[in-house]
Amino acid sequence: MNHRLTVRRYATAVFAAGCVVLAALAPEFNLDYVERDPVAFAFLASGVVLCELLPVKIPRRGNDEEITLSTSFSFALLLVGGPWPALITQAFASVIQDLLAGKPWWRVRFNVGQYTLSIAAALIVLRAFTDAPHIASPHPISTGELPVVLLSAAVFFAVNAGLVGVAIALHQGVPVRRYLRSDVVFIVITGGVLLCLAPVVVATTVYSVALVPLLGAPIVAIYRAGRQASRSEHAARHDALTGLPNRAAFHHAVRSAIEDDCRPSCVLLMDLNRFKDVNDTLGHRYGDLLLKRIAERLRGHVRDDHVLARLGGDEFAVFAQSQSPQASLRFGRGVAECLRTSFELEQFVVDAEASVGISLFPEDGTDIETLLQKADVAMYQAKEAHAGVSLYDERDDHHSPAKLALTAELRNAIQGDEIVVWYQPVLDLCTDQIPALEALVRWQHPELGLLPPAAFLQIAEHTSLIKPLTQRVLDIALRQLAQWRTIGIDVAVAVNVSTRVLVDHEFTGQVRASLDNAGVPPDRLKLEVTETALMADRVLARSVLQELDQLGIEISIDDFGTGYSSLAYLAALPVSEVKIDQSFVSRMTADARDAVIVRSTIDLGHHLSLRVVAEGVEEQATLNQLRALGCDLVQGYAISRPLSGENATRLLVQPRRRPALPAIV
Repeated sequence: MNHRLTVRRYATAVFAAGCVVLAALAPEFNLDYVERDPVAFAFLASGVVLCELLPVKIPRRGNDEEITLSTSFSFALLLVGGPWPALITQAFASVIQDLLAGKPWWRVRFNVGQYTLSIAAALIVLRAFTDAPHIASPHPISTGELPVVLLSAAVFFAVNAGLVGVAIALHQGVPVRRYLRSDVVFIVITGGVLLCLAPVVVATTVYSVALVPLLGAPIVAIYRAGRQASRSEHAARHDALTGLPNRAAFHHAVRSAIEDDCRPSCVLLMDLNRFKDVNDTLGHRYGDLLLKRIAERLRGHVRDDHVLARLGGDEFAVFAQSQSPQASLRFGRGVAECLRTSFELEQFVVDAEASVGISLFPEDGTDIETLLQKADVAMYQAKEAHAGVSLYDERDDHHSPAKLALTAELRNAIQGDEIVVWYQPVLDLCTDQIPALEALVRWQHPELGLLPPAAFLQIAEHTSLIKPLTQRVLDIALRQLAQWRTIGIDVAVAVNVSTRVLVDHEFTGQVRASLDNAGVPPDRLKLEVTETALMADRVLARSVLQELDQLGIEISIDDFGTGYSSLAYLAALPVSEVKIDQSFVSRMTADARDAVIVRSTIDLGHHLSLRVVAEGVEEQATLNQLRALGCDLVQGYAISRPLSGENATRLLVQPRRRPALPAIV
């Protein structure tokens, strides 16, 4: 609303300035040219009116903008007939066109004022360097006066474009300098070239009025060339499907805004959740239609001074200035909320949701590349947390300089001997024996000491390192298992497998090769997979699990109860056991609802002929309750903390002794 009020005040000021100019020119009012050469005046005036009534529509900034070719003829009228024929004709044509187009009165007045000021500025230049126009002369322009005429045309063009550019910039709420700078190519191609045509119009009119219609051909050619150039520029900087600015245009606009104005700002990056499902189910035609509808809705939600763009695929971005962290978060939530309402795609109704990541200028970055990168980190954090909207937090950034350095060190650690495996015993509540241990990775960092999985596992998960890391843990665990077998210890070892590893077509072959190299039978290896990993790619995950089952490897579902899988899907998998997540087990003695979940999971597992393992058992009371519920296996600090290979060997040799070991990471 403030932008609209400002631009209306500006328009009023321009109109008032135009009225002052008309008052100053009133003493020299004359229409001698009209009386002396009415036919030539009629041709030129008709050119002004027709060109004003038939503007050229050129797609720019997501809409069709209009330019008029009338300036060539109105400037020609100024050269041959003086200011008043040009002023009256241009004002008349402008008012008629604006009224027919239904423009508000403040815009009608503004257009009259800006044309008046442009013609007056050109007249001042002409009179400053020459006595043109020569109204009574058969040769209005001499060869020596041509440079002055071109300078006058340039001033006409600059004043006209500047006044209009300031109005548009005020209306959009963007810095005037930035708007004019981004618009300069468009202005020069259209207005400048057409004004330079005015001397040709004058020469043609003086030589023979009958030749004036022939000017239509070069004007049409100029119009088509300008339109084509503008369309080419538009296509290079806009998305063909939605008409929104593309990645290059977004980078340019944000970079210019940051350079012009250092106010706090934010970059929103969003992509659609489950957009692939729309393409796969309904086809790409409806996917494209959905993207168009989303672009339309976003256009209606963001303000004119915001920069909205489609970066590619189902990814959109918004840049907004003067946004505090709290305001940015509210703005992001509003953007996400506006997309929650269903979209009608012909005969289908589709629901769409977006995950939105927000980075702040200058806190998170001072250039567009950094801001987009950090907004991308926040967006994926929002997606993983099912939060909808998330502000950038360096703790979630696996690509920060410190974490990038740690990534390089981790790569070397995997290839060297810094990766170690510790083992947490699993207790059988029926036999009070330890039939299995879970392999837990550690990093013996040369400077930072022994690092737990939380310090580096997410880095590996978000890079290509998770596969070689898993392979390294598997090889170490199988070698330890082989050593135990040589001294008569017959236990199984469980190794955790992530999503990216499970859906690897080569994983089964790698496991088989590792078992063969270690000389360990497949039934002594247990692979633990989470429900999330199983749901990432159901078809491929099921296929890989079946291959592993055929090898004789046991499959355990880790963190059971925290995922989104269906029981019917789980029942169809070759699974041997489920592990109840410690978030339920640790609270079961204090929270009746968690106790119900644990009891129900145990009953469910037994009905599906599965062993049930309870994780996170830290108190004797919890252990006693699980025993009473008929749980098969337990693991946690109440049994033993994770142990090094050497300490685990001591425990297995004397399993009933189970000494209290010091707290170890």
